[in-house]
Amino acid sequence: MSLSHHESGGLSPLDGHAVRCRERGDAEHHRSIRLHPVHPERNLALYVRRIEAAGWCLTERAFSDDGAYRRCSMRFTRTAS
Repeated sequence: MSLSHHESGGLSPLDGHAVRCRERGDAEHHRSIRLHPVHPERNLALYVRRIEAAGWCLTERAFSDDGAYRRCSMRFTRTAS
């Protein structure tokens, strides 16, 4: 039996782009994602968890519609090192 991408641990626990922004010394990190049409809360929680694990704290989020998809724009600030 084959494991799905999520079950196999195929996703990194850290968001690579967020890690690079933190290493570069950025004060804020912005991300806008298209939410999964069936599991939007799970999709959003996955992104937030991976970015927070990279050393950022979610400070603001806003939702909008992009045609057939719902989007979430987020702003993160650095956590204390």
